[in-house]
Amino acid sequence: MDAPLNLDLTHICGWEVSSKCNTVTWAGGHKSILPMISDLLSDMNLCDEVDNPIIKFIARLPELMISSQHVLFQPATSLGSPRVIEDMGVAFMRNQCVHITGVPLHTTSDIVSMDLLDAIFGISPMCLVCIHDTYLHCQDHVKPTMSGTIMSFLSARHNPTVIQCILNIPLAQISLPIQLMNIDHGLVHGWNQMTHNVLITSRVHPENFTMKGWGLLSHAGFLTYPHHDAEGMLTWVRLEAGLKFWAIFRLRSGCTDRIHLQELCVKLANYDAHKMWIHKHCEGEVVTLRAGNIFIMPPGVVHAVYTPVASFTTGGHFYHHSCMDLTKLSHYINAEVASSATNQTVDHALETLRRMVIMLPYLSTRLVLYKRSLLALALMASKGRHYCAQGSNSSCVQDTETARPSTDICDVVFEFFGVTGRVCPGNILFVRNQLDAGDIVDRVGLVELFKKTPIVSL
Repeated sequence: MDAPLNLDLTHICGWEVSSKCNTVTWAGGHKSILPMISDLLSDMNLCDEVDNPIIKFIARLPELMISSQHVLFQPATSLGSPRVIEDMGVAFMRNQCVHITGVPLHTTSDIVSMDLLDAIFGISPMCLVCIHDTYLHCQDHVKPTMSGTIMSFLSARHNPTVIQCILNIPLAQISLPIQLMNIDHGLVHGWNQMTHNVLITSRVHPENFTMKGWGLLSHAGFLTYPHHDAEGMLTWVRLEAGLKFWAIFRLRSGCTDRIHLQELCVKLANYDAHKMWIHKHCEGEVVTLRAGNIFIMPPGVVHAVYTPVASFTTGGHFYHHSCMDLTKLSHYINAEVASSATNQTVDHALETLRRMVIMLPYLSTRLVLYKRSLLALALMASKGRHYCAQGSNSSCVQDTETARPSTDICDVVFEFFGVTGRVCPGNILFVRNQLDAGDIVDRVGLVELFKKTPIVSL
Protein backbone atom coordinates (compact mmCIF):
# COMPACT_ATOMS: atom_id res chain seq x y z
CA MET A 1 0.00 0.00 0.00
CA ASP A 2 1.37 3.43 -0.94
CA ALA A 3 2.30 5.80 1.87
CA PRO A 4 -0.15 8.71 2.28
CA LEU A 5 0.91 11.86 0.44
CA ASN A 6 2.21 14.72 2.55
CA LEU A 7 0.16 17.71 1.43
CA ASP A 8 1.91 20.19 3.74
CA LEU A 9 5.02 21.52 1.98
CA THR A 10 5.74 24.37 4.39
CA HIS A 11 8.37 22.55 6.48
CA ILE A 12 11.09 24.49 4.66
CA CYS A 13 10.12 27.82 6.30
CA GLY A 14 13.09 29.35 8.12
CA TRP A 15 15.43 26.79 6.56
CA GLU A 16 15.31 27.18 2.79
CA VAL A 17 12.96 30.16 2.64
CA SER A 18 12.20 33.03 4.97
CA SER A 19 10.32 32.20 8.17
CA LYS A 20 8.09 35.19 7.32
CA CYS A 21 6.76 33.57 4.14
CA ASN A 22 3.01 33.49 3.69
CA THR A 23 1.35 30.30 2.51
CA VAL A 24 -1.25 29.28 -0.06
CA THR A 25 -3.55 26.27 -0.21
CA TRP A 26 -3.95 24.67 -3.63
CA ALA A 27 -7.17 23.34 -5.11
CA GLY A 28 -5.68 19.84 -4.93
CA GLY A 29 -5.16 20.15 -1.16
CA HIS A 30 -1.46 20.99 -0.95
CA LYS A 31 -0.27 23.82 1.26
CA SER A 32 2.89 25.57 0.10
CA ILE A 33 4.90 28.70 0.82
CA LEU A 34 4.63 31.87 -1.21
CA PRO A 35 8.11 33.12 -2.13
CA MET A 36 9.59 36.05 -0.24
CA ILE A 37 12.53 38.20 -1.30
CA SER A 38 12.93 41.32 0.84
CA ASP A 39 13.88 44.67 -0.60
CA LEU A 40 17.31 45.69 0.70
CA LEU A 41 15.97 49.03 1.92
CA SER A 42 12.78 47.78 3.53
CA ASP A 43 10.88 44.69 4.65
CA MET A 44 8.68 44.80 1.55
CA ASN A 45 8.33 41.42 -0.19
CA LEU A 46 9.36 42.00 -3.82
CA CYS A 47 7.51 38.84 -4.87
CA ASP A 48 4.17 40.36 -3.86
CA GLU A 49 4.22 42.55 -6.96
CA VAL A 50 4.24 39.89 -9.71
CA ASP A 51 5.12 36.36 -8.58
CA ASN A 52 2.69 35.82 -5.72
CA PRO A 53 -0.43 37.05 -7.56
CA ILE A 54 0.35 34.58 -10.37
CA ILE A 55 0.94 31.73 -7.89
CA LYS A 56 -2.35 32.49 -6.13
CA PHE A 57 -4.12 32.48 -9.49
CA ILE A 58 -2.79 29.08 -10.57
CA ALA A 59 -3.35 27.66 -7.06
CA ARG A 60 -7.08 28.24 -7.60
CA LEU A 61 -7.09 26.22 -10.83
CA PRO A 62 -8.52 22.71 -10.45
CA GLU A 63 -6.21 19.76 -9.97
CA LEU A 64 -5.90 17.67 -13.13
CA MET A 65 -8.27 14.71 -13.02
CA ILE A 66 -7.88 11.41 -14.84
CA SER A 67 -11.16 12.23 -16.62
CA SER A 68 -9.65 15.35 -18.23
CA GLN A 69 -10.17 15.61 -22.00
CA HIS A 70 -6.92 17.52 -22.36
CA VAL A 71 -4.48 14.91 -21.03
CA LEU A 72 -3.85 11.23 -21.83
CA PHE A 73 -2.94 9.30 -18.68
CA GLN A 74 -0.52 6.41 -19.04
CA PRO A 75 0.79 4.29 -16.15
CA ALA A 76 4.40 3.25 -16.67
CA THR A 77 3.23 -0.37 -16.95
CA SER A 78 1.50 0.54 -20.24
CA LEU A 79 4.79 1.54 -21.87
CA GLY A 80 5.34 -2.09 -22.84
CA SER A 81 2.33 -2.02 -25.14
CA PRO A 82 3.22 -2.19 -28.86
CA ARG A 83 0.71 0.62 -29.51
CA VAL A 84 1.91 3.06 -26.87
CA ILE A 85 3.76 5.34 -29.31
CA GLU A 86 0.83 5.28 -31.75
CA ASP A 87 -1.57 6.17 -28.93
CA MET A 88 0.62 9.07 -27.89
CA GLY A 89 0.82 10.24 -31.50
CA VAL A 90 -2.99 10.38 -31.62
CA ALA A 91 -2.95 12.37 -28.36
CA PHE A 92 -0.46 14.87 -29.81
CA MET A 93 -2.61 15.15 -32.95
CA ARG A 94 -5.55 16.08 -30.70
CA ASN A 95 -3.43 18.65 -28.82
CA GLN A 96 -3.49 16.49 -25.69
CA CYS A 97 -0.69 16.30 -23.16
CA VAL A 98 0.52 12.93 -21.87
CA HIS A 99 1.01 12.18 -18.16
CA ILE A 100 3.00 9.02 -17.32
CA THR A 101 3.11 7.89 -13.69
CA GLY A 102 5.13 5.29 -11.83
CA VAL A 103 8.32 5.53 -13.91
CA PRO A 104 11.23 3.82 -12.09
CA LEU A 105 13.50 6.33 -10.37
CA HIS A 106 17.19 6.78 -11.11
CA THR A 107 17.86 6.92 -7.37
CA THR A 108 16.18 6.00 -4.10
CA SER A 109 16.65 9.54 -2.75
CA ASP A 110 14.08 12.28 -3.36
CA ILE A 111 16.45 14.98 -2.12
CA VAL A 112 18.30 17.34 -4.46
CA SER A 113 21.98 16.91 -3.61
CA MET A 114 25.42 17.09 -5.17
CA ASP A 115 25.68 13.30 -4.91
CA LEU A 116 22.49 12.92 -6.97
CA LEU A 117 23.65 15.34 -9.67
CA ASP A 118 27.28 14.17 -9.85
CA ALA A 119 27.07 10.40 -9.37
CA ILE A 120 23.78 9.74 -11.19
CA PHE A 121 23.71 12.41 -13.91
CA GLY A 122 27.41 13.27 -14.36
CA ILE A 123 26.97 16.97 -13.49
CA SER A 124 30.20 18.30 -12.00
CA PRO A 125 30.00 20.53 -8.90
CA MET A 126 32.35 22.94 -10.70
CA CYS A 127 30.22 23.12 -13.86
CA LEU A 128 29.73 26.76 -14.90
CA VAL A 129 26.07 27.67 -15.37
CA CYS A 130 23.73 30.59 -16.01
CA ILE A 131 21.56 31.10 -12.92
CA HIS A 132 18.16 32.83 -12.95
CA ASP A 133 17.81 34.83 -9.74
CA THR A 134 14.46 36.05 -8.39
CA TYR A 135 15.93 39.18 -6.75
CA LEU A 136 17.66 40.21 -9.97
CA HIS A 137 14.44 39.59 -11.90
CA CYS A 138 12.50 41.84 -9.50
CA GLN A 139 15.09 44.58 -10.03
CA ASP A 140 15.32 44.26 -13.83
CA HIS A 141 13.26 41.62 -15.65
CA VAL A 142 15.48 42.02 -18.74
CA LYS A 143 18.62 40.98 -16.84
CA PRO A 144 17.57 38.23 -14.41
CA THR A 145 20.68 36.05 -14.63
CA MET A 146 24.10 35.68 -13.08
CA SER A 147 27.02 33.30 -13.58
CA GLY A 148 27.83 30.63 -11.05
CA THR A 149 28.51 26.94 -10.54
CA ILE A 150 26.37 23.98 -9.57
CA MET A 151 28.06 24.05 -6.17
CA SER A 152 27.34 27.75 -5.59
CA PHE A 153 23.71 27.18 -6.61
CA LEU A 154 23.24 24.30 -4.18
CA SER A 155 24.97 26.21 -1.38
CA ALA A 156 22.55 29.10 -1.90
CA ARG A 157 19.61 26.71 -1.53
CA HIS A 158 19.84 27.02 2.26
CA ASN A 159 20.02 30.82 2.18
CA PRO A 160 16.45 32.02 2.92
CA THR A 161 17.16 35.31 1.14
CA VAL A 162 17.93 33.65 -2.22
CA ILE A 163 15.59 31.94 -4.72
CA GLN A 164 17.22 30.72 -7.94
CA CYS A 165 16.81 28.34 -10.87
CA ILE A 166 19.04 26.88 -13.60
CA LEU A 167 16.85 26.44 -16.66
CA ASN A 168 19.11 24.50 -19.02
CA ILE A 169 21.86 22.14 -17.92
CA PRO A 170 22.86 20.30 -21.14
CA LEU A 171 22.32 16.55 -20.65
CA ALA A 172 22.47 15.17 -24.18
CA GLN A 173 22.69 11.62 -22.75
CA ILE A 174 19.24 11.88 -21.14
CA SER A 175 16.24 10.38 -22.92
CA LEU A 176 12.72 9.16 -22.40
CA PRO A 177 12.24 5.51 -21.30
CA ILE A 178 13.55 2.98 -23.83
CA GLN A 179 10.01 2.07 -24.91
CA LEU A 180 9.62 5.64 -26.27
CA MET A 181 12.99 5.85 -28.02
CA ASN A 182 11.39 6.28 -31.48
CA ILE A 183 9.06 9.13 -30.51
CA ASP A 184 11.47 11.86 -31.66
CA HIS A 185 10.65 12.05 -35.39
CA GLY A 186 13.16 14.82 -36.04
CA LEU A 187 15.99 12.60 -34.88
CA VAL A 188 14.68 9.19 -35.98
CA HIS A 189 13.16 10.17 -39.34
CA GLY A 190 15.28 13.20 -40.08
CA TRP A 191 18.89 13.09 -38.95
CA ASN A 192 19.29 9.34 -38.51
CA GLN A 193 18.15 8.32 -41.99
CA MET A 194 18.97 11.29 -44.18
CA THR A 195 22.73 11.76 -43.86
CA HIS A 196 23.43 9.28 -46.70
CA ASN A 197 21.04 10.89 -49.17
CA VAL A 198 22.19 14.41 -48.28
CA LEU A 199 25.68 14.50 -46.82
CA ILE A 200 26.35 17.00 -44.05
CA THR A 201 28.68 19.57 -45.55
CA SER A 202 27.58 22.74 -43.73
CA ARG A 203 28.13 23.63 -40.12
CA VAL A 204 25.43 21.97 -38.04
CA HIS A 205 24.28 23.86 -34.98
CA PRO A 206 24.96 21.71 -31.88
CA GLU A 207 21.49 22.46 -30.51
CA ASN A 208 20.18 19.93 -33.03
CA PHE A 209 21.47 17.36 -30.56
CA THR A 210 22.12 19.08 -27.21
CA MET A 211 18.47 20.18 -26.95
CA LYS A 212 17.45 16.53 -26.92
CA GLY A 213 18.16 16.38 -23.21
CA TRP A 214 18.64 18.88 -20.38
CA GLY A 215 18.33 19.32 -16.65
CA LEU A 216 16.44 21.93 -14.66
CA LEU A 217 17.39 22.79 -11.06
CA SER A 218 15.15 24.90 -8.86
CA HIS A 219 15.24 26.29 -5.36
CA ALA A 220 12.02 26.24 -3.35
CA GLY A 221 9.78 29.16 -4.29
CA PHE A 222 10.84 29.65 -7.92
CA LEU A 223 8.13 30.58 -10.42
CA THR A 224 8.41 30.17 -14.19
CA TYR A 225 5.96 32.64 -15.75
CA PRO A 226 3.30 31.62 -18.31
CA HIS A 227 4.86 30.97 -21.73
CA HIS A 228 5.01 28.45 -24.55
CA ASP A 229 8.23 26.65 -25.43
CA ALA A 230 10.39 27.81 -28.31
CA GLU A 231 10.40 26.68 -31.95
CA GLY A 232 7.23 24.60 -31.81
CA MET A 233 8.81 21.51 -30.30
CA LEU A 234 7.08 19.04 -28.04
CA THR A 235 8.48 19.16 -24.52
CA TRP A 236 8.89 16.30 -22.08
CA VAL A 237 9.87 16.58 -18.43
CA ARG A 238 10.61 13.96 -15.82
CA LEU A 239 10.68 14.75 -12.11
CA GLU A 240 13.81 13.20 -10.61
CA ALA A 241 13.53 14.76 -7.14
CA GLY A 242 11.15 17.19 -5.47
CA LEU A 243 7.74 18.37 -6.67
CA LYS A 244 6.33 20.88 -9.16
CA PHE A 245 2.92 22.41 -9.83
CA TRP A 246 2.60 22.49 -13.62
CA ALA A 247 -0.28 24.67 -14.82
CA ILE A 248 -1.59 24.40 -18.41
CA PHE A 249 -3.89 27.09 -19.85
CA ARG A 250 -6.47 27.40 -22.62
CA LEU A 251 -9.23 29.76 -23.71
CA ARG A 252 -12.50 29.38 -21.85
CA SER A 253 -14.38 30.13 -25.08
CA GLY A 254 -12.77 27.23 -26.92
CA CYS A 255 -11.72 29.55 -29.77
CA THR A 256 -9.09 27.90 -31.98
CA ASP A 257 -8.24 30.58 -34.56
CA ARG A 258 -4.74 32.05 -34.79
CA ILE A 259 -5.60 35.51 -33.49
CA HIS A 260 -7.27 34.30 -30.29
CA LEU A 261 -4.56 31.72 -29.58
CA GLN A 262 -1.88 34.38 -30.01
CA GLU A 263 -3.83 36.69 -27.70
CA LEU A 264 -3.89 33.94 -25.06
CA CYS A 265 -0.07 33.72 -25.17
CA VAL A 266 0.47 37.48 -25.06
CA LYS A 267 -2.01 38.21 -22.26
CA LEU A 268 -0.83 35.39 -20.01
CA ALA A 269 2.78 36.51 -20.46
CA ASN A 270 1.89 39.75 -18.65
CA TYR A 271 -0.45 38.71 -15.86
CA ASP A 272 -0.23 41.98 -13.94
CA ALA A 273 -1.35 44.08 -16.93
CA HIS A 274 -4.09 41.70 -18.11
CA LYS A 275 -5.37 40.20 -14.86
CA MET A 276 -9.05 40.96 -15.50
CA TRP A 277 -8.94 39.61 -19.05
CA ILE A 278 -7.16 36.44 -17.90
CA HIS A 279 -9.66 35.73 -15.12
CA LYS A 280 -12.54 36.17 -17.58
CA HIS A 281 -11.19 34.35 -20.62
CA CYS A 282 -8.69 31.71 -19.38
CA GLU A 283 -9.13 28.37 -17.74
CA GLY A 284 -6.69 25.60 -16.97
CA GLU A 285 -5.60 22.73 -14.79
CA VAL A 286 -2.69 22.04 -12.46
CA VAL A 287 -0.67 18.86 -12.77
CA THR A 288 1.19 17.92 -9.59
CA LEU A 289 4.41 16.32 -10.79
CA ARG A 290 6.25 14.08 -8.33
CA ALA A 291 9.39 11.99 -8.65
CA GLY A 292 8.70 9.25 -11.18
CA ASN A 293 6.24 11.32 -13.24
CA ILE A 294 6.76 12.22 -16.91
CA PHE A 295 4.74 14.96 -18.58
CA ILE A 296 4.77 15.54 -22.36
CA MET A 297 3.28 18.67 -23.94
CA PRO A 298 2.39 19.20 -27.60
CA PRO A 299 3.78 22.33 -29.28
CA GLY A 300 2.44 25.69 -28.16
CA VAL A 301 0.84 24.67 -24.85
CA VAL A 302 0.90 27.76 -22.63
CA HIS A 303 2.06 26.75 -19.17
CA ALA A 304 3.47 28.09 -15.92
CA VAL A 305 5.46 26.18 -13.32
CA TYR A 306 5.77 26.74 -9.59
CA THR A 307 8.36 24.84 -7.55
CA PRO A 308 7.29 24.71 -3.86
CA VAL A 309 10.27 22.59 -2.74
CA ALA A 310 13.78 22.22 -4.17
CA SER A 311 13.54 20.07 -7.29
CA PHE A 312 15.55 18.52 -10.11
CA THR A 313 13.94 17.76 -13.44
CA THR A 314 15.27 16.20 -16.63
CA GLY A 315 13.64 16.79 -19.97
CA GLY A 316 14.02 17.46 -23.66
CA HIS A 317 12.43 18.66 -26.89
CA PHE A 318 11.44 16.81 -30.05
CA TYR A 319 9.29 16.96 -33.21
CA HIS A 320 6.47 14.60 -34.18
CA HIS A 321 4.74 14.19 -37.56
CA SER A 322 1.29 14.02 -35.96
CA CYS A 323 1.28 17.65 -34.82
CA MET A 324 3.43 19.72 -37.18
CA ASP A 325 0.42 22.00 -37.62
CA LEU A 326 0.80 22.91 -33.94
CA THR A 327 4.52 23.41 -34.53
CA LYS A 328 3.71 25.83 -37.31
CA LEU A 329 1.17 27.67 -35.16
CA SER A 330 3.85 28.04 -32.50
CA HIS A 331 6.30 29.31 -35.16
CA TYR A 332 3.74 31.89 -36.23
CA ILE A 333 3.40 33.18 -32.66
CA ASN A 334 7.18 33.16 -32.23
CA ALA A 335 7.60 35.25 -35.38
CA GLU A 336 4.99 37.74 -34.21
CA VAL A 337 5.53 38.07 -30.46
CA ALA A 338 8.33 35.74 -29.32
CA SER A 339 9.89 38.40 -27.10
CA SER A 340 6.86 38.29 -24.81
CA ALA A 341 5.42 34.81 -25.23
CA THR A 342 8.27 32.28 -25.14
CA ASN A 343 11.04 31.53 -22.67
CA GLN A 344 13.99 31.25 -25.07
CA THR A 345 14.95 31.16 -28.73
CA VAL A 346 16.46 28.14 -30.49
CA ASP A 347 18.57 28.46 -33.62
CA HIS A 348 18.53 24.96 -35.12
CA ALA A 349 14.93 24.19 -36.03
CA LEU A 350 14.94 24.73 -39.79
CA GLU A 351 17.68 22.20 -40.54
CA THR A 352 15.81 19.48 -38.66
CA LEU A 353 12.55 20.30 -40.43
CA ARG A 354 14.21 20.17 -43.84
CA ARG A 355 15.67 16.73 -43.15
CA MET A 356 12.25 15.50 -42.01
CA VAL A 357 10.88 16.68 -45.36
CA ILE A 358 13.65 15.01 -47.39
CA MET A 359 12.80 11.73 -45.64
CA LEU A 360 9.11 11.87 -46.67
CA PRO A 361 9.43 9.76 -49.88
CA TYR A 362 11.24 7.05 -47.90
CA LEU A 363 9.13 7.19 -44.74
CA SER A 364 7.61 3.91 -43.59
CA THR A 365 3.93 3.70 -44.53
CA ARG A 366 3.36 2.42 -41.00
CA LEU A 367 3.48 6.03 -39.83
CA VAL A 368 0.21 7.94 -40.03
CA LEU A 369 0.40 11.42 -41.57
CA TYR A 370 -2.30 14.09 -41.42
CA LYS A 371 -3.15 16.62 -44.14
CA ARG A 372 -2.74 19.91 -42.28
CA SER A 373 0.22 18.61 -40.30
CA LEU A 374 2.08 17.50 -43.44
CA LEU A 375 1.26 20.70 -45.29
CA ALA A 376 2.49 22.73 -42.30
CA LEU A 377 5.81 20.86 -42.31
CA ALA A 378 6.27 21.55 -46.03
CA LEU A 379 5.44 25.23 -45.60
CA MET A 380 7.86 25.70 -42.69
CA ALA A 381 10.69 23.89 -44.48
CA SER A 382 10.25 25.81 -47.75
CA LYS A 383 9.56 29.25 -46.24
CA GLY A 384 11.70 29.21 -43.12
CA ARG A 385 12.46 32.92 -43.21
CA HIS A 386 8.78 33.68 -42.62
CA TYR A 387 8.85 31.82 -39.32
CA CYS A 388 12.11 33.02 -37.81
CA ALA A 389 11.44 33.90 -34.17
CA GLN A 390 11.99 37.43 -32.96
CA GLY A 391 15.46 37.66 -31.43
CA SER A 392 16.84 34.54 -33.11
CA ASN A 393 20.07 34.46 -35.10
CA SER A 394 19.62 35.25 -38.82
CA SER A 395 21.98 32.37 -39.67
CA CYS A 396 19.28 29.94 -38.48
CA VAL A 397 17.48 30.33 -41.83
CA GLN A 398 20.47 30.23 -44.15
CA ASP A 399 20.41 27.90 -47.17
CA THR A 400 22.48 24.74 -46.69
CA GLU A 401 22.81 21.49 -48.64
CA THR A 402 19.27 20.60 -47.49
CA ALA A 403 17.59 23.68 -48.95
CA ARG A 404 17.19 22.58 -52.58
CA PRO A 405 16.17 18.92 -52.08
CA SER A 406 13.71 19.83 -49.33
CA THR A 407 12.15 22.51 -51.56
CA ASP A 408 11.74 19.97 -54.36
CA ILE A 409 10.02 17.52 -52.01
CA CYS A 410 7.80 20.32 -50.66
CA ASP A 411 6.69 21.12 -54.22
CA VAL A 412 5.49 17.52 -54.60
CA VAL A 413 3.57 17.77 -51.33
CA PHE A 414 1.96 21.02 -52.48
CA GLU A 415 1.00 19.39 -55.78
CA PHE A 416 -0.49 16.41 -53.95
CA PHE A 417 -2.77 18.71 -51.95
CA GLY A 418 -3.71 20.86 -54.95
CA VAL A 419 -1.75 23.88 -53.77
CA THR A 420 -1.15 26.02 -56.86
CA GLY A 421 -0.81 29.64 -57.83
CA ARG A 422 -4.57 29.93 -57.35
CA VAL A 423 -4.80 27.95 -54.09
CA CYS A 424 -2.17 28.91 -51.53
CA PRO A 425 -1.30 26.82 -48.43
CA GLY A 426 -2.81 29.50 -46.22
CA ASN A 427 -6.26 28.76 -47.63
CA ILE A 428 -5.97 25.35 -45.99
CA LEU A 429 -3.85 26.08 -42.93
CA PHE A 430 -4.91 29.49 -41.67
CA VAL A 431 -8.67 29.07 -41.59
CA ARG A 432 -11.01 27.27 -39.22
CA ASN A 433 -9.73 25.19 -36.29
CA GLN A 434 -5.98 25.71 -35.82
CA LEU A 435 -5.81 22.66 -33.53
CA ASP A 436 -7.11 20.22 -36.16
CA ALA A 437 -4.39 18.14 -37.86
CA GLY A 438 -6.69 17.27 -40.76
CA ASP A 439 -7.66 14.03 -42.49
CA ILE A 440 -5.32 11.04 -42.72
CA VAL A 441 -3.08 11.27 -45.79
CA ASP A 442 -3.37 8.68 -48.56
CA ARG A 443 0.19 7.39 -48.24
CA VAL A 444 -0.08 5.12 -51.27
CA GLY A 445 -1.14 8.01 -53.50
CA LEU A 446 1.61 10.24 -52.10
CA VAL A 447 4.28 7.59 -52.72
CA GLU A 448 3.05 7.13 -56.30
CA LEU A 449 3.43 10.86 -56.90
CA PHE A 450 6.93 10.80 -55.40
CA LYS A 451 7.87 7.94 -57.77
CA LYS A 452 7.11 10.18 -60.74
CA THR A 453 9.55 12.79 -59.44
CA PRO A 454 13.11 12.63 -60.91
CA ILE A 455 14.67 13.78 -57.62
CA VAL A 456 13.40 10.72 -55.73
CA SER A 457 14.90 7.23 -56.04
CA LEU A 458 12.34 4.64 -55.00
